[in-house]
Amino acid sequence: MEDRHIIITYRLDRATIQELCAQLEPDLMSSIRQPTGIPPLVRVLSVLHFLASGLFQTTVAMASGMSQPMFSNVLTRVLSALLKHMRSYIVFPQVEDLATMKADFYALGHIPNIIGAIDGTHVAFVPAPEKLASFQE
Repeated sequence: MEDRHIIITYRLDRATIQELCAQLEPDLMSSIRQPTGIPPLVRVLSVLHFLASGLFQTTVAMASGMSQPMFSNVLTRVLSALLKHMRSYIVFPQVEDLATMKADFYALGHIPNIIGAIDGTHVAFVPAPEKLASFQE
């Protein structure tokens, strides 16, 4: 598969996918109660495709060569493994850094109240009502 097509399909490049699979493989192998015959790479790629595409589980499962119930199980296990390593990949800003980040992003694009960017995708974070006052300052 061409590198461009990999990024479109999985939203990650080849090297990052390989690194992610290597990091998750011990978690995925230890979480198997019964051997599924589905290699960790196929499980990770299936879940990445599901997350990147917004398709239904049935569609991704069929494209991956598994049943929907099997994909549901794979999805749960891969997401659990990802959560264990989440802090290696996702860093949220500290409250004291928000004003500076908002100003820096405003200087770039003249859009107010932006604190970060992910792959060019707009993601609205809505704080809990009790936290809202501290974000509106």
